[in-house]
Amino acid sequence: MKLKNPTVLRTAAALSTLTAGALVTVVLTTGAHSAPLDPAAAPAAGSPSVTASPTPAGSAPAAAPAEAAAPAPSGSAAGSGAASNAVAAPPTRLPDSAAPKPAAPAPSAGRAGTGTAAAPPAPLPAAQLPDSAAAKWKPIAPPHTQPVRHQIQLNECAEVNGAAAWQQQGYVSSFHTPAIQDTFTFTDAAAAQDSYHAVLTAMDGCQATSAARQTASKITPDAQVTRTATTADGIAYARQWTGVAPISAAGRQTNHVYVVQRGTVLTVLQYAVPATTTGATPQTPDDDQKQLTLIEAELTTAAGS
Repeated sequence: MKLKNPTVLRTAAALSTLTAGALVTVVLTTGAHSAPLDPAAAPAAGSPSVTASPTPAGSAPAAAPAEAAAPAPSGSAAGSGAASNAVAAPPTRLPDSAAPKPAAPAPSAGRAGTGTAAAPPAPLPAAQLPDSAAAKWKPIAPPHTQPVRHQIQLNECAEVNGAAAWQQQGYVSSFHTPAIQDTFTFTDAAAAQDSYHAVLTAMDGCQATSAARQTASKITPDAQVTRTATTADGIAYARQWTGVAPISAAGRQTNHVYVVQRGTVLTVLQYAVPATTTGATPQTPDDDQKQLTLIEAELTTAAGS
């Protein structure tokens, strides 16, 4: 069973962004669909104010996990386009009785492990995100972690199957643009590797997928997706395109996606740079190589290996 954006109700917290190329609503949830977030509640630049943990929904590089869509966003906020780069605070959590219990998930395409998955490692410190000197990233709220059984949508192109636990951390830059790190743990390394390769396959086909979405939305196809860096345990991608709501906000943008798998852990870091952003430093292949290496080092340290 694949849940789509926007999602939320029970135990849900969301990050909504109104920036071109960003994930528009990211949600951690185990409940039903919810109304879109109110963009009027956006915090001031550089000092986001949030009272609840962020949650996932489908990232393009817009911001905690549940059995719903993944980090690229959801919700109608995406339709707001590049008019604003504000990040809205997540809604108040509703009581468990506010939404029906989710139905048992259908078998997923991912390989399910047989053991018990460990908790995901801590997310990257904000200072270790790409272009941190200029972007001055800050966490939106503490990371949100929860068990997950359903397929999790990462962006328009890729999803994760077979994970046992999901953690999502949202960040906001001084440009009012978002970044999201989704980290999944699996019951064994083979299941994690299967999911990793499935994500890579989907991202390798992301140019065609993105162009098809543009065509369906009557936007001239202009998507270009390339692998920018490769390490022993990770691949980095860059997508330049005119975004299509609701997962991405409208407008020209560059999406950066870093996919790393080590042992039973798979993590995906995504962020978006709208074409209208002033002051952001363009990422080079060498920058992406260093970012992958940094993420791998963090996973190695967390695993104690």
